[in-house]
Amino acid sequence: AFVYVSTAYCNCMTGRVILEHVYPTKYKPSYVIELVKDMSPEEIRDITARLITDHPNTYSFSKQLAENLVKQDRQQIPVAIVRPTLVTSAWKEPVPGWTNSKNGPTGFMMGAAKGIVRRLPARKDLIYDYIPVDTVINELIVAAWHVGTTRYLRPQTTCVYHCTSSTTMPFRWSAVEHQIHENLHKYPLKSAIWYPVFKLLPSLLLFRISAIFVHLIPAYILDTIIRIAGGRPILVRLHTNVNNSLGRLAPFIFNEWLFHNPHTVDLQERLSGQDREVFNLDISKLDWSDYFTHMLQGVRQYLHNEQPQTLPAAKRKDSIHHLGIHYFIIIAVKVPTIQFKLDSAGLIRCAGVVGDGKLPGQLSVFYDEALGYINGSL
Repeated sequence: AFVYVSTAYCNCMTGRVILEHVYPTKYKPSYVIELVKDMSPEEIRDITARLITDHPNTYSFSKQLAENLVKQDRQQIPVAIVRPTLVTSAWKEPVPGWTNSKNGPTGFMMGAAKGIVRRLPARKDLIYDYIPVDTVINELIVAAWHVGTTRYLRPQTTCVYHCTSSTTMPFRWSAVEHQIHENLHKYPLKSAIWYPVFKLLPSLLLFRISAIFVHLIPAYILDTIIRIAGGRPILVRLHTNVNNSLGRLAPFIFNEWLFHNPHTVDLQERLSGQDREVFNLDISKLDWSDYFTHMLQGVRQYLHNEQPQTLPAAKRKDSIHHLGIHYFIIIAVKVPTIQFKLDSAGLIRCAGVVGDGKLPGQLSVFYDEALGYINGSL
């Protein structure tokens, strides 16, 4: 059997609800191939906007073309199209939390754990469709088995399977936001640059305004220190790239889709009891809270290369960062307050020696109370 790995987002421009069938393209695949095969890269860039029309990017456009090409040229080969959404860390296999991907939520967790990514643009109320990598692999295997052993029943059918979570076990950031913030300090990094903070912002505009203060300004300061120390500054470039990429990803960040998956549910039901354990496709049993806890541990171990035995030292460093935050706040608030009180005392004293050097009765009372407040507060 031939299994084509597509993406569930290749038909995102057709509506909020996406079904498990091949949607027609605006242009035939053969037309697009003939059109661009002799063009220079510059010419292709010039016609891209006209070609992709309502697609959010060339990725979804090319995936939709490829699906139609597979359907058109399948002939007698048993074919399946599997459409995963955003593939994330492992649910169960090879171990919970395993990942080698820096895309999606794992990429954000990398930066958040380091203390350099402190805000995420996301709507807490929207459904975001994430799917564990081991579930995707299981579905690819089971889909190949199914179409390969039942092709005589549907010789001209192109089977489409949504490997998704939105209609089976929908995920919302509101369910894990507080827990992620706690876990960033329960499983901190020894290599963290600063105290991790996790906060969601509901619009790209708010994110970019906030990023100036919590991302870019600290990045310039740290890059300057790194440059003076003889290192290679990367933080400003990193945050600039993040801001640029978020503009392209905005259609996926601030919209939601429901990917119906009855074909995938049917695949699970066709498996024997033993095979269901080996090739688990039932995403309804996934606990998102546990999953994101394992994801953060996986990011720590497999992307930051920090083994579990480094956790005690990492927690000590996290405590130092926490104390540093408190002392910074105290200094930032207390020093201006003290200066204001000293200035106020000076003004009162000046008022006391105007004219004959004696204070009127009411002003004298105010003077004594003010000095008592100032001296007590200091």
